[in-house]
Amino acid sequence: PRVITVSGEGVATAAPDIADVRLGVESINEDPAVAISEDIVAMTRVIDSLVGVGVDEDDIKTLSFNMWIEQIYDRDGPTGELRYHVVNQVAVRVRDIDMTGDVLGAALAAGANNVGDVTFTVEDMDALEQVARNAAVDNAVSKAEQLARRLGVALGGTRQVSEVSRSLPSPMSVERGLAMEASIGGSGVPISPGDLTV
Repeated sequence: PRVITVSGEGVATAAPDIADVRLGVESINEDPAVAISEDIVAMTRVIDSLVGVGVDEDDIKTLSFNMWIEQIYDRDGPTGELRYHVVNQVAVRVRDIDMTGDVLGAALAAGANNVGDVTFTVEDMDALEQVARNAAVDNAVSKAEQLARRLGVALGGTRQVSEVSRSLPSPMSVERGLAMEASIGGSGVPISPGDLTV
């Protein structure tokens, strides 16, 4: 059969309504037991601060708990001294996006010193994708109709449809988060979620 093949694109944009934050505590000590103990105490303080600003405990999930050893060097090489690093990280889902800055500020003030990405998303992503998909089909049909008119042919039924999709969340880097904390002393961190485009 003769076919006209077109590619259609549809875009849907919405303001994010959920923020996902990765943060944690790194403790360093020459005694591994002390490093672990200090880390547990600090992370407990951080989690309490998150709950204190309204994060549900079910939205706080441990991502990793690990220890690594740093060998101390001087000009002459290894000194024989060791430092133990304990890193405990959690993922935090903030369902009231307007509270994202307060959540970060509270965690940093409570002792979080290992902050990862802040990623924004939309809870009902299916609805946003449907809007984009409808727009893509409309775009493809419009192109096919234009080509058919120009070529003097009539369009028949659809022969094949394939879909490729992508979403563009808005991450924040750890460096930016720590720089903001340093400038405002651990209070609410200014956050701009922007728009999410699918």
